Amino acid sequence: MNNTKRVIIHTGPGKTGSSAIQAWLVKNITHLESNSIFYPKHDLSKDKISSGNLREILTQAKNGTWQVDAEKVTSLLLKFEKTGHSTLLLSSEFFFHRIIDIQKLIPHAEFIAYVRNPVELLESNYNQSVKRHSNIKPFIAPPEVDSFLWQYLERVFKNIDSKKMHLRPFDERLMQGGNIVADMLCVLGMSLDEGFKNSRINPSFTFESLEFKRLLNHFGLGALEPKLDAALQSCDIGSREYSLISPDTFNALNNQSCEKMTSFIEHYKQPHLLPLLNIFKNVQQRFFVKQSASLSQLALISEYLLKYDSALHAKLVSLVMSHPNLMIDTPAIYELFNVQYETIDHNTLIDDLLLKHINQFTVHPSKRGKICYELACYYLQLGDLDNAIKFAKGAHYFNPKNWQFIDKLNEVIRAMNAKNKALATAELVPAKGSTMRKFKNLLKR
Repeated sequence: MNNTKRVIIHTGPGKTGSSAIQAWLVKNITHLESNSIFYPKHDLSKDKISSGNLREILTQAKNGTWQVDAEKVTSLLLKFEKTGHSTLLLSSEFFFHRIIDIQKLIPHAEFIAYVRNPVELLESNYNQSVKRHSNIKPFIAPPEVDSFLWQYLERVFKNIDSKKMHLRPFDERLMQGGNIVADMLCVLGMSLDEGFKNSRINPSFTFESLEFKRLLNHFGLGALEPKLDAALQSCDIGSREYSLISPDTFNALNNQSCEKMTSFIEHYKQPHLLPLLNIFKNVQQRFFVKQSASLSQLALISEYLLKYDSALHAKLVSLVMSHPNLMIDTPAIYELFNVQYETIDHNTLIDDLLLKHINQFTVHPSKRGKICYELACYYLQLGDLDNAIKFAKGAHYFNPKNWQFIDKLNEVIRAMNAKNKALATAELVPAKGSTMRKFKNLLKR
């Protein structure tokens, strides 16, 4: 390929405004082409969220990871050549972890990555896990800040010319044009039209909505999840400006992060990040709240949903009523929907014979819960719910604070509830033709 042409790859990473960038790019493909920029079109969800150009150069392996596909890269570069444009632009958060692999196949590619305060990312990523990934766990701050960002960027800078890396500040006070779309276009040598308004895409939940969704995740929302997500994203009841990290922990983590960032800036000569570092050093933590929503707080969200989508609200009520016996940390969700909560007695989770047998396992006592968990998974996969529930309860008996075990126990309980409901329904509905056969038999007597 002609190396005078530019290949610019926006890599996110996650929770740095990628959805807003991609929504603008897709909407303005014609405008980009008029500036000699080729941006492959991709789909957007109803909420303007996408994975960007993920599939243009990546392929999902059998283990679920996304890998750079040499054939796709070659095909895309040939397509780019035929367009006659001077710049190829790609965007996806999935590219961030594959920068080095991509650069091997496109040596002259340039990469854009936004730097957000890693301590803020802890909470933002947690919010996302509750919104989209059915997380039921309350937030727990790590003892140390994850150094992955700076360690990874160090590895990138060791393998790639620093001139090919555009590290940009994720802070509107430092962004060109005061918003992320204008800032990224600046790297392309473009500017936004006057009057552009930066819209909020994929916003975080308010605290009340977050807890409402987290508690409902226990019930296995299935097809209701995207509908509930969309409804709660539009809900402004409560506060979005909150923190789940205690002030002392927040300050300790932030100091650790700033030290790592200082070392990176000095070693790789990135002085343009110093203003961002100063902002991180002087960051004011949002209002700290303990993660426990009251019945009145949950009721506000329930009332909002009833007005927003009464059909969705009715389905949520029905779902909660169908599973009155889950292991759940805030039973107020049952009280909210007037469901009598069937508490699980820890002392009756496992029968004496099974307990005696498991205690004889020739493993460290700390491993007994894990063995029960794996057996629960195995029997659930076989459809043997009677054994699955025994071992799921056993796992919880040995490790009552393990959220993975709690999640599995609830999954098995939901399956048992569904099975029992199906059996009860079958008993009420006579088999097809049975009534007619009985009538004919009576006539023969």
